[in-house]
Amino acid sequence: MTFPEVLQFFLPKIAFAILCGGIVGLERELKNKPAGIKTNMMICLGSTLYTATSVLISTTIANQGSFGDPGRVAAQIVSGIGFLGGGTIIQSRGTISGLTSAATIFVVAALGICIGIGHGDMALLCALIVIAVMVGMTFFEDRVLGRSITFSCELVVEELTKTVKAGLDHSLNQNDLMIQDFQISPKGRQTAIAVIYRGNRNNHKKFILELWNLPGIKEVRQT
Repeated sequence: MTFPEVLQFFLPKIAFAILCGGIVGLERELKNKPAGIKTNMMICLGSTLYTATSVLISTTIANQGSFGDPGRVAAQIVSGIGFLGGGTIIQSRGTISGLTSAATIFVVAALGICIGIGHGDMALLCALIVIAVMVGMTFFEDRVLGRSITFSCELVVEELTKTVKAGLDHSLNQNDLMIQDFQISPKGRQTAIAVIYRGNRNNHKKFILELWNLPGIKEVRQT
C-alpha cells in the first residue's frame, strides 16, 4: 500500500477512536474518576491501532499468498486490558471502588476493536449508549435507590476532640447519612479518621463540603 492509501485506511479510524474514547472519558472526567478523558482516548486509540494494524497485516500477506488471523491481536487486547482495568479497582476497609471505571475501560477497548475492523459508526452508537446508561443509572441511583449507595472519606485532624466528633455526627445526621464504619489511626503528629457511610449522592456531596467548615479538620479526602 502507498502512503496515501495507508493514511486513508488509518485516519478515519483514528478520528473515531478519539471521538468515542473522548465521549466516554468525558463522563468519567466530570465525576473525577481515575480513568478520565485522556486515559479513555488512549485506550480506544490503542485498541483501534492494534486491530487495524492486524487487519492490514493479514490483508497484505493474503495478497502475497499467505494467510493470517487478525482476530489473534484482538484476543490479546481483551487479555491485556484486564490488567489496566484491575489497576483502577481498590479494596479498602471492607469496600471496593473503581469497578465502574474498570468496566468502562473494558468497554472502551471493545469500541476500539470495533473501530479497528471498520465499524466506526457502530462504535459511536455504542459510545452514546454507554453515556446514556451511565447518566441514567446515576439518576436512578440518586432518585430511586436512595440509601443504597456506599461512600467513604478520610479526615485528617490535629486532635480528635469532642467538638470534632460532635460536628461529624451532626453533619451525618443533618444530611441523612447512615454511618457503617469509623476507624481512627495515627498519621504523624495528626490523626486520620476513616468514615464509611451510606446515603444519597447529593447528600454525600453536601456532607463533604460541610466537613471543610468544621473546626479542627485540616484535610478531607474522598476514597
